[in-house]
Amino acid sequence: MKTAEETRDMLLSELAKCRACRFCLDTCPTYQASAGLETLSSCGRLQTLRYLLMGMLRLDDSLAYILYSCLDCKRCEIMCKSKGQGLEITSLIQMGRALLSDRLLKGEEG
Repeated sequence: MKTAEETRDMLLSELAKCRACRFCLDTCPTYQASAGLETLSSCGRLQTLRYLLMGMLRLDDSLAYILYSCLDCKRCEIMCKSKGQGLEITSLIQMGRALLSDRLLKGEEG
């Protein structure tokens, strides 16, 4: 079983593979429903997760909402694979949620 630090490092390595091409934006239902708020897209969630894990953002309710509003529909993954990237976006978001959930439950920032 991986430690939290190993999981964090693996996540950061995978998140760095996102080219931020933004082809996934138009396939994301929460992005569409938000009238184009990029943080509510798969690309925006990956960037938010990356900055949280790097310590550049502090976990709060609004950032938790961004991560937990993903519908796990995997439309972004289909687009990502069709463009040759092939990231498992929903799995990355789920692992990030799990890693950050202790902090969220304890009310800790960061």
